[in-house]
Amino acid sequence: MSASYATIGILLVRLALLAVRGCEGADPSIPHTHSGSFTKYERLRPNKVGFTVDQTMENKLLEGPIVTVQHLPDNILRTASVQNVAAPPEIVWGLLLDFDTYHQRVEGIKICKVYSKKWTLGGTQVICADYTARIGTFNVRYFMEHTYEPIKNSMTWALDYSRRSDLHDSVGYWYVESHNGGSRVFYTTDALLPPWIPSPIKNAFANRAMRRNVARLEPACLEAMARRKGKGGGLGFKRGPLQGFGRSKAS
Repeated sequence: MSASYATIGILLVRLALLAVRGCEGADPSIPHTHSGSFTKYERLRPNKVGFTVDQTMENKLLEGPIVTVQHLPDNILRTASVQNVAAPPEIVWGLLLDFDTYHQRVEGIKICKVYSKKWTLGGTQVICADYTARIGTFNVRYFMEHTYEPIKNSMTWALDYSRRSDLHDSVGYWYVESHNGGSRVFYTTDALLPPWIPSPIKNAFANRAMRRNVARLEPACLEAMARRKGKGGGLGFKRGPLQGFGRSKAS
């Protein structure tokens, strides 16, 4: 009997969560519930946004990517990574900007479709995409506005606040620089996931997906290089010594 009551209790909680979601679900036809509650990242060098690469970190990077997942106050998740990739920045950026294929190579992403793209006179690209992520048994839909500034080697993003997302808020940052014949890639994001997803599921997803996706970046870049070389395209760089590349311990 107690097991039956427990099952009923779980179902009632799940129904309550779904009811909350139904009242506040993602909807591209109406604005988000706010215009930004997090401080957006700026497209600056990594040391200006909180990254410090000292000798200890350099030694760790010889063994593979460095990944951190922080649980900040108010249930905010901050994930960050630094990794060396045995491919030039142009290859890395080619993958990071190929939003329509994210569902094929980014764990947790079911759908990613670009719905707006524009350029400024200075060469900056502003790209908006409609995402659906699978977190445990929950689908989460959200709308992102990415700003890529090639001259600064950086891309930042935040929610597209003209559309209502399931995420309360999310901001993030990519930076890719030439390093040792390949690239060094910096990434960080702050996110507040929907309240109708239980915390253990959120935390497990953040840890697993972050580490697996970081580990997948270099293999994806190497595949892209091989395809490009097979088509006769030049890679546009000379490969230098690559100590420490390709030995990821993040998976």
